[in-house]
Amino acid sequence: MPKDTPQRDQTVRERGTYASHGDDPTLAGYLSSLFLVLSVPTFVAAAYGGHWLGLYAYSAIVPVFAGLLVSSLVVAFSLMHWLTGQ
Repeated sequence: MPKDTPQRDQTVRERGTYASHGDDPTLAGYLSSLFLVLSVPTFVAAAYGGHWLGLYAYSAIVPVFAGLLVSSLVVAFSLMHWLTGQ
């Protein structure tokens, strides 16, 4: 069947769930998304917690959060690079 033949539109779920190409979701993809979703609230809580414990001033909360986020991304991408062997 030629590709220019009109076909019914597929829903997003059909295109993603039943994809028959190399772009299927992987466990690593799910884990990286889960890491991003859970890390941001955790880093916000850790930054405020450090201030609450008296480790640094109130004005340092945002830089501490940014440092935690950037360092976690560096670790995550380094780990992914190492595990894929590239």
